[in-house]
Amino acid sequence: MIMRNRIPLAAMIAVAALWAGCSSDDETATRRTDANRDADEQQIRAILHETARRWRYADVAVLYEQEFEYLLNDMTYDEYIDHQKIKNLEADTVEDFVVKDIEFFEGDSAHVAVDVVFVGPTGDTTRLPQTWIMFLHRGRWIRPSLSGPQGQAYWENLRRAADSAAAAEENLGKDDW
Repeated sequence: MIMRNRIPLAAMIAVAALWAGCSSDDETATRRTDANRDADEQQIRAILHETARRWRYADVAVLYEQEFEYLLNDMTYDEYIDHQKIKNLEADTVEDFVVKDIEFFEGDSAHVAVDVVFVGPTGDTTRLPQTWIMFLHRGRWIRPSLSGPQGQAYWENLRRAADSAAAAEENLGKDDW
């Protein structure tokens, strides 16, 4: 009965953690955005340029590196590249991801307007405008293909609960002696 109640509670805590992680008071959010906007923009541009460069040469590891931590913990690189969505991605004609505009959302996520630049077999260049969502995760901007912030919040909540349970169990053992 206790386990049955923990799962919905864990889900509620995960949702609360997600809300807390994606929103904060305006003053803190403004400080983060103002203080780091230029550095964040430079990092986003560099990451997307590096992603295009490496992916063009079939280095799928660059996509794996863009995932949230929970997915990296749950899925090996071999499983990742065998995932149907990743298998279907092809970048042999992608030349670059050119950032046109970045709209930050309270410092932890951003809409990034990009032109995906393709060079065809005849040498013609095509630009496909896209808007992507990127997330600030562990001090680095990422654009995940398979994972998402909700899964990361849930995973972090489970990890905190496990750490708390382990600490309580350790303390319980000390009291018995």
